[in-house]
Amino acid sequence: MKDQGIRKKLLSFVLFFFAAIWVIGIFSPCFNFNFTGFLYPFQKQLYSTVCHQNTIKTFVCNDIPFFVCARCTGIYVGALISGLVLLIISKQFIFTLKYLMLFSLPMLIDVILLNFGIYAYIHLLSAFTGLLFGSSVFLYILSAIENLLFSNQINQNEH
Repeated sequence: MKDQGIRKKLLSFVLFFFAAIWVIGIFSPCFNFNFTGFLYPFQKQLYSTVCHQNTIKTFVCNDIPFFVCARCTGIYVGALISGLVLLIISKQFIFTLKYLMLFSLPMLIDVILLNFGIYAYIHLLSAFTGLLFGSSVFLYILSAIENLLFSNQINQNEH
C-alpha cells in the first residue's frame, strides 16, 4: 500500500512537471531571453494546436502576446496549481464527473454570455473561469489515470 502511495505521488509529480513546462512556455514572452525571438514561431505553431490565439483575447507581456488566449492561460495555470497542491497535500480524494461539471459551469456560462453579446470579453474573468476548469480537469484526469493504473493492482492483491 505504501508503494502505491509513492507511485501516485510520482504520477502527480510527472503531470505537474509537464504542466509546469507548458505554462513556462505560455509565459515565455515575459522572459527577456535572446533566444525567445528565435523560438517564437515554433512556440506559436505548437500552441496553435490547443488555442485559437486571438490576440484581442490574449494577455501581452513585453509587447508580445501570449501563445494562448486568457481563458486557455487560466486553464493551464489552474492545472499547474492543482498539480502543486497535490504534491503538497497527502490526503487521498476521488474527483468525480459531478465535480468536473460543477467547476466547468462558470466557464460555460461565460462563453454563452459572450456569444450572445451580453457583455464584452474580460481577460481576467475568462482567465478565472479557465482556472476553475483547468484545475478540475487536472484533478479529474489524474483520478482517471490513477483508477486505470492502480485499480488493477488492488484487484490483484485481493485475490
